[in-house]
Amino acid sequence: MINSSSIKRFGTAFLIAFVFWFFIKSEDSYNVNIRIPLEARNLQEQKTYKEEVPESIIVNLKGSGRSFIWLSLFRNFYDDFKAVIDLSSISDEYNFELNSYYKENPEKIVLPQSLSLEFIEVISPRQIEINLDRYLVKKVPIKSNIFPRIIPGNIIVGEIEFSPDSVSLGGPEEVVNLISNIETFRDSLDNLDREFFGEIQLSSPDKLVEFSPKRVNYKLDIQPISETIVSGISVQLINKPTDVNVFVNPSTVSLTIVGGLKQITKILPNEIQVIIDFEKDWKADKQFYAPEIRIPKSLIDWKNLSPNNLEILVIKEIN
Repeated sequence: MINSSSIKRFGTAFLIAFVFWFFIKSEDSYNVNIRIPLEARNLQEQKTYKEEVPESIIVNLKGSGRSFIWLSLFRNFYDDFKAVIDLSSISDEYNFELNSYYKENPEKIVLPQSLSLEFIEVISPRQIEINLDRYLVKKVPIKSNIFPRIIPGNIIVGEIEFSPDSVSLGGPEEVVNLISNIETFRDSLDNLDREFFGEIQLSSPDKLVEFSPKRVNYKLDIQPISETIVSGISVQLINKPTDVNVFVNPSTVSLTIVGGLKQITKILPNEIQVIIDFEKDWKADKQFYAPEIRIPKSLIDWKNLSPNNLEILVIKEIN
């Protein structure tokens, strides 16, 4: 019968044997395919990438087993582990044949000096095409993807207000020129019945484009629905003939507007248009006319025009 002390002795012997085997084998030489970070340096001023540059490449390295074990365990701590390409002489585009590039510039493969590693060849990709474009900066407005749900009896007055109301973009001219706005993340808001403030993240329009800020504040002006009478609104008679005198009777009207409680108190008579088109509407046998009413888009509706029919008087001049 095997007792616990025998198991412990066997385990200790196995561990010692494994340690000896590990140190012997770790001194053997191996060829290993490994992913190495790619760093593009010395980009010319006022230039940027038209297409993304790979963040890494796969290379074949030769070294001891111990070196590869240390590299796999501590690679995040090695700043001197990367492949470099120099863009200082590139103005528009260039195709890097990586194997020939690194054989001609072996110092561009940076390996930890404390490890016995040797660069053999690039496995993938074999070549990288760099395309550059002029760096362009411009400002664009913010497009909302916020969807509020308002409790009945209330209204959102105006558009959602963002602060700041625009965003600075920077990137390849060809890409930036196609961007007309930057969108917010999608968000839904429920059961709103009063002024609401929030903050929301902006969505990146393109991986090659930088933008600032990344988050913006916003405001929703929510007011109870109410109505009020606006009087003294001038009637506009358009497309009048030049050979006769034309008058509208009465020359001013009143009506009721419907909108947000605070909003409607600020509406002035000259913000409402009451229009009669003489050329389009007038008929010799017709005396009274219903005008066209135009109210600010932010209002809900209008009603109770007084008077609701207007008289057009045509008086010919006597020579």
